Formats: sequence, structure tokens, C-alpha cells
Amino acid sequence: MLLALASGACMAAYLLLSKQAGAKSTGGGALALALAWAAALTVPLGMMQQGTHLLSPRILLTGLVVAVLSAVLPYSLELAALRRLPARTAGVLASLEPASAGVAGVLVLDEHLRTVQWAALACVGTASAGTVIRREAGQPRDPQRRPAPPSDLAL
Repeated sequence: MLLALASGACMAAYLLLSKQAGAKSTGGGALALALAWAAALTVPLGMMQQGTHLLSPRILLTGLVVAVLSAVLPYSLELAALRRLPARTAGVLASLEPASAGVAGVLVLDEHLRTVQWAALACVGTASAGTVIRREAGQPRDPQRRPAPPSDLAL
């Protein structure tokens, strides 16, 4: 239970900090810096295991494609969404990511989920729906809030 609470707290902190980072930088500079830092931390570990084979052009190209599809594109879209959406809405959408991954695993990868995993997906979906349906009284939508122009996507 403590780990679940810690995970939720970390996800909330991630969303709020990402929203602030997205608001302060309109380009992809922060994301590029984060990916370069991640590469600087992980490439030496890979080289210790695989040696210089990791630096072959084919492996580097494959790594670049994986980085773009698994990190650059999703995080760029997430930062763009965080700039436009209230933190509450972004939190609900982020809470649905694991459930979406579970359903995609079943549909795309032919995985078989146990009953407890299906129950967990149902709980996440129910909690997300409850959050959307239950809106605090006296918290009207802000008619002045306008989405940022789409040109600030950090791709």
C-alpha cells in the first residue's frame, strides 16, 4: 500500500513539474537535454556489457529510432498536452496509461491477463471516470483559457 501511495505521489510530482517545465520552455530544448543526459548515463553501462559492438552504425540507428518513437514523440506530445490541459485532466489521462497498455498488450501482443489484472484495469478505469464525473461545486470552467498554438510542439 505504501508503494502504491509513493507511486501516486511521484506521478503527481512528475505531472506538476512537467507542466511547469513545459510552460517555461516552448521548444524541445529541455527534452533534448533530458534524452542526452539519459544516453550519457546508459551508454557506458551498455558498453560495459556489449563492448564497442554497441557503437556500430546499425545499432546506433536502431537506438535512435527507438529513442524517437519511445521517448521523443510521446514526451513531446505529453508536454504539449500539459501546456493546454488543467493538471486534473492531465492526471486522469496519465492514470489511464497503464490501463491502455494492458489492453494493448491483450489486443496487439496476444497477452493473457489474470483476473486480478483485469480487476486492476477496471479499478483504474472506474477511478478515472469518477474523477471526471465528480467535479467540485463552485469550480466553473475558465472561459478565458485558450489553448496554446499548435506550433509549439517539441518534435
